[in-house]
Amino acid sequence: MSEGRVLAAVAAGGAAGSLGRWLVSLAAGGAVWGTLLVNVSGALALGLVVARLEHGEHHPLLRPFAAVGLLGGWTTYSTFALDGRTLAGEALPSLLGYLAATLVLGLLGALAGLLLGERLWGGSAPQAAAITEEEL
Repeated sequence: MSEGRVLAAVAAGGAAGSLGRWLVSLAAGGAVWGTLLVNVSGALALGLVVARLEHGEHHPLLRPFAAVGLLGGWTTYSTFALDGRTLAGEALPSLLGYLAATLVLGLLGALAGLLLGERLWGGSAPQAAAITEEEL
């Protein structure tokens, strides 16, 4: 597969994911909880994508488009960090709740996606779910 096609798939996915995240932030009125929603839903979706990639045939551009581009554009660590700074100025319980919710719900979302994917596509738990350099 040509490097150009892979780059185009990542770019197209990234554009779609970033636009989706922006729309969620507009709908949330700039509230930090919109960032929590996109990060947790992104973790769930990535678990599903990884589980799907572990089983059966798939298009070779699925991982670059969905995992790297779409979900990379959808989720956002930088906004999470800025939201944490904003909450730190308001109240410590709000900050700690937001940080804990993001971490715990993100991990649970990814696990739920993997488990749901295993139910949908069968097999045992993914052994090599990490993105390798060759797949980028």
